[in-house]
Amino acid sequence: MLTKFPMFKKHLNEAGKSYFEHFKFALIAGFILMYAGITSIIHALIPSLFPFTSQRIVKKLLDQSMNNEKK
Repeated sequence: MLTKFPMFKKHLNEAGKSYFEHFKFALIAGFILMYAGITSIIHALIPSLFPFTSQRIVKKLLDQSMNNEKK
């Protein structure tokens, strides 16, 4: 299936992941980032709620992504 879409295979090779590993990471990261976005909006309205939550979430995802890239 992926041979019909060389751009997919190129990205998966660059990421060092199989299709399903990439799918799982991207899907989970997407939901986590939506949560970070919602907490950030709430924080914008009420600064005492969720201080630094979105910052911690994004940093953790970036660290995970960078660690996976090094493997």
